[in-house]
Amino acid sequence: MTRALPTPTQAAAQWLAHEDLDRSPQREQFAAWLDEGQENRDAWSQAHQVWAIFDDADDSDLIAAMARAARRAAPESVARPWLPRLIAASIALAAVSATLLLGAGQGWFGREAKPVQVAAAPSLTAEGRPDYVTGKGQKSVIDLPDGTRVTLDADSALDVAYAGGRRGLRLVGGHAFFDVAHDRDHPFTVQAGGRVVTALGTQFDVKLTPGAMQVVLAQGSVSVASTGAPTVKLAPGQGFAARTGAAGAVSTVDVDRALAWRQGVVEFRDQPLSEAVAQLDRYTRAQIVIRDPKVAALRITGVFKTGDIKRFGRSVSQVLPVRMIARDADTYELVSTRR
Repeated sequence: MTRALPTPTQAAAQWLAHEDLDRSPQREQFAAWLDEGQENRDAWSQAHQVWAIFDDADDSDLIAAMARAARRAAPESVARPWLPRLIAASIALAAVSATLLLGAGQGWFGREAKPVQVAAAPSLTAEGRPDYVTGKGQKSVIDLPDGTRVTLDADSALDVAYAGGRRGLRLVGGHAFFDVAHDRDHPFTVQAGGRVVTALGTQFDVKLTPGAMQVVLAQGSVSVASTGAPTVKLAPGQGFAARTGAAGAVSTVDVDRALAWRQGVVEFRDQPLSEAVAQLDRYTRAQIVIRDPKVAALRITGVFKTGDIKRFGRSVSQVLPVRMIARDADTYELVSTRR
């Protein structure tokens, strides 16, 4: 009788249950499995995302029990029969997925940490110095006089100028999400990276990075204008990205992925490790550094919690030939494990 091969999801559950993916021969076998195809990499990313909930569920007896069941489902060695344990691991993963769906319905993922308003000026009527500033690891939810709500990401600054019926803001740096109160007679504008984003009543995200800016539209409609370039209009699910001094382009975007930071997670899809680290470093005082160009160029895919670089270091060491070393109390370095 021919034994059926495990599906990518089943295999991902099996690998997830391993405790020793950073050791030979498991490390090489796991790397070879990832290299077999995109389906395997996607399955691993999904499984890793599900498993991450375990680390935040110390007060949940149900999830803790399922975590233990999945761990016990790991094969003790490659020489032993794998099918019963593989099935158990897959069932455990499916049970967690069902639990997550239930939790989503009960609002588990809608709960955000209490917002931290780091600084606010007494007057919001004139342009000038930023009225709201967040530091590393801080996020602020700002309710403006017209009913607009702004979520200001970590390490960001926002200048507000509401005067004479004008609703004007300037993103000085960083990242913000705008849930704009509808007012047809008073357009809402955000200046960022030499461009002006205009909306009436809508939800959109603006991000500034060195030499570039990006707009993602979740609901409604916005226009993006700049001197010497045609005005661009976006529909929900579209984004606009431009380098400083360039025309920019409109594209279809994954809105859930773009807005994941509001829930305290970030998602990377085949992105350089250096880029991922730069983004995660915004959320903690302690910083990850990469000095080896070969390590910086490695590609990473996955969903990671912000504000916990030690967890990120453990996770990335399972899928890439790297390990994280503490250099001092506030500095960690990712180094290659290849010799």
